[in-house]
Amino acid sequence: FNEEILKSIKFISHYSCNKSSLILKLFLSNFPKKITYSPSQCSYGNFKLNKKLLLTADQKTAINKLSNISFKKFNVILLEGVTGSGKTRVYMQKVKEVLDNDLQCLILVPEIILTSQWVIEIQNDFGLNATVFHSSISKKERERIWAESNSNKVKLIIGTRSALFLPFKSLGLIVVDEEHDGSYKQEEHVILNARDFSIVRAKNSNCMIILSSATPSIETYHNATLKKFKVIRLLKRVKDINLPKMNIIDMRKETGVISSQLMKKIKYNLESKAQTLIFINKRGYAPFVICKKCGFSKVCNNCNTSLVMHNYLKKTGAFLLCHHCNYRENFLNVCPSCKNRGSFDFSGFGIEKISEIISNMFPTAKICTLSSDTTQSSSKFRKIVSEIVSNKINIIIGTQLISKGHNFPFLKTVGIISIDNLINDFDFRSFEKTFQQINQVGGRAGRKELQGEVLIQTLQPHHPIFELSKSQDNLKFVEWELQSREKNNQPPYVNYISLIFTSRNENSLTNFAYSASKEIKNNFANLKIYGPAPAILYKKKTKFRYRLLIKLDKDNNIQKKIKNYLIKFETPHDIKLYIDVDPLNFI
Repeated sequence: FNEEILKSIKFISHYSCNKSSLILKLFLSNFPKKITYSPSQCSYGNFKLNKKLLLTADQKTAINKLSNISFKKFNVILLEGVTGSGKTRVYMQKVKEVLDNDLQCLILVPEIILTSQWVIEIQNDFGLNATVFHSSISKKERERIWAESNSNKVKLIIGTRSALFLPFKSLGLIVVDEEHDGSYKQEEHVILNARDFSIVRAKNSNCMIILSSATPSIETYHNATLKKFKVIRLLKRVKDINLPKMNIIDMRKETGVISSQLMKKIKYNLESKAQTLIFINKRGYAPFVICKKCGFSKVCNNCNTSLVMHNYLKKTGAFLLCHHCNYRENFLNVCPSCKNRGSFDFSGFGIEKISEIISNMFPTAKICTLSSDTTQSSSKFRKIVSEIVSNKINIIIGTQLISKGHNFPFLKTVGIISIDNLINDFDFRSFEKTFQQINQVGGRAGRKELQGEVLIQTLQPHHPIFELSKSQDNLKFVEWELQSREKNNQPPYVNYISLIFTSRNENSLTNFAYSASKEIKNNFANLKIYGPAPAILYKKKTKFRYRLLIKLDKDNNIQKKIKNYLIKFETPHDIKLYIDVDPLNFI
């Protein structure tokens, strides 16, 4: 490994409170047993902009600003652009410049299923051949790419967060697309944020990094405000197409799950050959099942959480699934408690139930559902997206997967339902996540000549988030949110470190969590510590969980001391400690 990798491992190890050996293991996870190189240099093609893709004045201005910033020294660029403004076209010009200088480029995307779409788009629009890297490609292929990254033979890689642990020899540019996306946070085993680690690798490689998003994270905005990041903005859509109009639907006046206004829009779109997208960020048919006779509810054997009903619409094959450990059991509509048959009620709404409701309302419409359950293979995903793009689908029903990077030319209306679940979440980032989700999903509408429209169904029509979403003004929202965060002494004005203790032995876990909390308080008298307390998801994958939250002021000395202490913190053999610095997840 070169010096950059060793320095990056050392830094992120200390910052994330993970032992350096664990970070090293991530870099070595695809180390080839036998190193074989391709006989010739890997070709990435010849950069040639598709003639159909005429650059807008806005894009040309952004490209000129970007070209005036050297990629040969460390710079963090926030490329902020409204949905449909062509951010990819802007940063691909910088990719070309770096490749022409015989340096390596890494483009990170949030989801595995999106990598093939990005590769096809870059091939069609720019004539470049990219290498795809993620955990679902074969072990042999991952090992080949690892070896060729380490020998500077592979130049352009598009991948998920695991691609960040390739041993690049001459890294010239990193692009983090959809930088706000929570998928960049690795939550299992070694907990760290790939977006933040990308910045570390770029700094130690002395190269440029571009963070691209229509709705950048609050932390990224804050760093831009502090002049740590340079900002380039695209304020207009391609061809000066208007942003969609945001409409708030007061569901207190409605009786069904689909509002009368949304039903009218769907009917109109069917008649005028335009498409409708219905967004609900819940997988499956129903979030939980409960017996109407005795109140018995189906819960996971391994986690203290409800099992989610899946596949109920099919005559056979319905099953209950845990979304935390993937425990699965076939569904029998017989209550094991009171023995009544057909007594289960399916409470709440998932994507499958919404699909059932829409199918009954519009029986002649061609409907598709897009979620991680229905599109597990990239070929199936590409087929459905192709049908949407060619207007063979009338109504699209999708989860968060549909909000990322898609361009559907015939999509006129987006209906957002059950958004109140997110806005009322206990997470201090719930308003930020809601704003991002509304603008990302809503931004799919009106990409061609159609005037797009977004219908947000809510029981809280006067909530400030909806008013801010209607304005579609990121800066206005960020200013409002940062004022609230500063007043409540929350990130980015302070740092959080979450400690998660897990064990199969409930009693020893409880005792150790309290003694550990006491020990930390004794060592750091003025430290703000909350807990210990049972985690919201108290049992996960057969292990009980306790949480402790440390709040740190932006003082480098105290941060160093507490992290040096935590990284050496010992636990009994039957208890594991996971340290989550800057947590995104609080369950």
